[in-house]
Amino acid sequence: MKKRKKNIIASVLLIVSYVILICAVLGLSYLNYLNYDTNNQLKEEIGILREKNKALSDEVVQLEKEKEKIEKLPEEVANIEQERLLSLETLEVGQIVDEFMVIGSEEQYFKSYEILEGDAVYNRINGKSYYANDNISLSELRYLKLAHYNFEHKVQIGELIVNAAIAEDVLHVFRELFEIEYEIQSMYLVDDYWMGDGTSSDSNSIDHNNTSAFCYREATGSGKLSNHAFGRAIDINPQQNPYVWYTEGGANWSHENASMYIDRTCGDSHVIVENDACYNIFKKYGFSWGGLWTNPIDYQHFEKKE
Repeated sequence: MKKRKKNIIASVLLIVSYVILICAVLGLSYLNYLNYDTNNQLKEEIGILREKNKALSDEVVQLEKEKEKIEKLPEEVANIEQERLLSLETLEVGQIVDEFMVIGSEEQYFKSYEILEGDAVYNRINGKSYYANDNISLSELRYLKLAHYNFEHKVQIGELIVNAAIAEDVLHVFRELFEIEYEIQSMYLVDDYWMGDGTSSDSNSIDHNNTSAFCYREATGSGKLSNHAFGRAIDINPQQNPYVWYTEGGANWSHENASMYIDRTCGDSHVIVENDACYNIFKKYGFSWGGLWTNPIDYQHFEKKE
């Protein structure tokens, strides 16, 4: 009987041992599983943290760049303001300027000046586009310096000489042309293209598609003085807006560079047509247009006689 009890106790102890062993194995397995799962989660979290760290690093780099821009801004603003303070007199004709120098400060970039004997303008024109005569005196002329957009759509300094009676109107015209960003290839005095006389010099200026006004000369094909001789006419982009006359053989023109613009429907933005922006602005200030003449037709020509 005692022996049987011992065997039962031994069996129970053995079973308990197995159960404990199985529980231990299961516990260890579960711990290993938890550890594996935790490691995977940690790896994922580490990966996420690395991505966040990279994003933060990129943001820091971007912020540093923005900081540099902000630090440079006062200097850039100061430079622009310094440029704005430059008087128009110090800017050379043909010089390209930042359009933001002009926008908002247009009154500083559209000015009229008297021409006095011995000054720089007088020395340029005397004996060329101007000489003493009985029809127009120096005091009746004004030198204009003004900004315009060129064919590369950059802002450029230009110049004209016109009659004092229409100087303010001309400044208003070109200021409005500037405001709509109308393009004019160049605007120099005809004296920069001087060939010895007014007619051939005007022709040379046209060959360079130069916009000009005053030149003491006769009208094309006439023995009478041109309105340019009185500073009351302006020729705009003459290549795209040629002087044309008609014979039985059809249209005729003098400048080969204008050939593709004889067709006024060619669509070029610099071709002046009735009721376009250029035409309307000149008309607003009382100018008449040579493009409405019958024969010849002078598409480049705007004039104001009185």
